[in-house]
Amino acid sequence: MNTTAGAERTDPIVDLLSKLPDNRVSYSIKEVAEMTGLSKRTVLRRIADGSLPAVRSQGRTLILKELNPEAA
Repeated sequence: MNTTAGAERTDPIVDLLSKLPDNRVSYSIKEVAEMTGLSKRTVLRRIADGSLPAVRSQGRTLILKELNPEAA
């Protein structure tokens, strides 16, 4: 088992999104799926299990670029 005491575990997808050089704060499910090579269904599962931060806005689900956008 690969665990590190006291270290915060971060999701590789969230890390990837936070390092993109643009001013966006969120991405669509389709965009994240295409950038990561995952299926849209897998992205939805990750949102459902809480490993990808997402919000609903005007009928759309948006994946947040960073876990805490207010800290930026």
